[in-house]
Amino acid sequence: MMKAFFAIITLTFRNALRSHIFQMLAVLLLLCVTVIPISISVGKAEEFIRVSLLYSLWSVSIVLALSSLWLGCFVMSQDIDSYQIHMVVAKPVSRITVWLGKWVGINLINISLLLASGAAVYAVVMTRYHAAGSEMSLSERQSERTKAESEKERIKTKILAGRRSYFPSRPEPEKIAEAAVKNYADNAAKEGKKVSSKELEKLYNDLIAKYTNAPDEVLVGQNPLQTWVFTNVPQKLNQHEIFLRYRPYLGKVSSEDQRQTYLWWEVLFPLINKETQNYQLYPRGLTQGPEQIFSGAFIETALPPGSVTPDGEVIVRVANYDRYGAKHYYQQSDGPKLLVPVCSFEENYLRAMLVMSIQLLLLSGLSCAFGGFLTMPTAVFMVASYLLFGSFSMILTDSEFFVSSTMDKFSQILANILLTVVIPLQRFDITDLLSGGDLIEFSLIGKLFFEYFLLRGLPLFLFGIWMYRKRELGLVVRK
Repeated sequence: MMKAFFAIITLTFRNALRSHIFQMLAVLLLLCVTVIPISISVGKAEEFIRVSLLYSLWSVSIVLALSSLWLGCFVMSQDIDSYQIHMVVAKPVSRITVWLGKWVGINLINISLLLASGAAVYAVVMTRYHAAGSEMSLSERQSERTKAESEKERIKTKILAGRRSYFPSRPEPEKIAEAAVKNYADNAAKEGKKVSSKELEKLYNDLIAKYTNAPDEVLVGQNPLQTWVFTNVPQKLNQHEIFLRYRPYLGKVSSEDQRQTYLWWEVLFPLINKETQNYQLYPRGLTQGPEQIFSGAFIETALPPGSVTPDGEVIVRVANYDRYGAKHYYQQSDGPKLLVPVCSFEENYLRAMLVMSIQLLLLSGLSCAFGGFLTMPTAVFMVASYLLFGSFSMILTDSEFFVSSTMDKFSQILANILLTVVIPLQRFDITDLLSGGDLIEFSLIGKLFFEYFLLRGLPLFLFGIWMYRKRELGLVVRK
């Protein structure tokens, strides 16, 4: 049994190496690794590395995903349509062995190409990193050499790292609505106006609906300071370097008219009394004064050591100093968030390769499952439709999808139902995390494997194997 199993794996792998498919994939992957960073980036080391990690790896993932879909359907259906499978099943070899051998052989091809492409992207990234500022470092001027070293240090800190994220506690719509209603009633009382309980109740319900359905944005005007509180932060992180990442927008989040603006961040720093172990919070600016930044871009700044309170909180706040009085908007997904280095870039990169490998195992399994009992065009259509349903459902349930009409609400309900059985490939896209220096958590990898490979993919694999076993090969007629 095992001899037949390994023989099928070897034949599948060998036939792929001889075919033009393998050569075409190798050329496409080579273009993804070399051409994309050069064509998109403008030559700066930091931008070149980000593009390589974001777009090159994403393109590699797409190419291998498409090849998994096509190759799985082709290998399974072609053996049946060409009557090659008849010679195999005539021998004491079960169809389960044939199916598993084909699946493993396809994955050997895809994962080999993935590892080769991943190694090439890593080599390109590290070569560009070591060459960053090389011309300036050879300069006789000390300022130029210092600038080159700071550029390399910034790349190593912000990109070539694995940093765990901590997000602030989100405000509850009920508390916001209660505070707004109380403020409205107090102002009405000061002006001598009478407000009925029904009017206050209607205002409360309207605010609940507004803050529940509206896009997740935080507005920062000119006068008040906007505060974010990070809870459950380990106090041992006071011994590590903590970064604050944020991205403010001017006008609205969807606005493309971004420009230079001014703001000032501060952290409420805890000063601990060694005798009583009590502490008080004092504002401590992260910069000397209002900082000029470009809105719409991600900004990172380091927090002073010891910013975590004994209660495990980090409290930051920002003031808007825009010279034209424009308002700042912050999205929940864009931060602010805290980033703490946890592992090396190499370890984080291997985690990314693991996520991409799980995706390929899943896609090849789906393709083999449908290709085992359907014709190739029908199998490709079924797998592609299944995956598209997952992608569209993911878009409809996204927090940025604004629900306004009854049809939108019905679409969201239907999308949530579909997400219990379909697989959204967006979940496997980790290139944005890798290019931003964000840690790819093992909990995320385990969740992807359990929810999508085991709970949703494996039942379809077993169904495909069962249909493959029940298929009457004598009914296959060559036209």
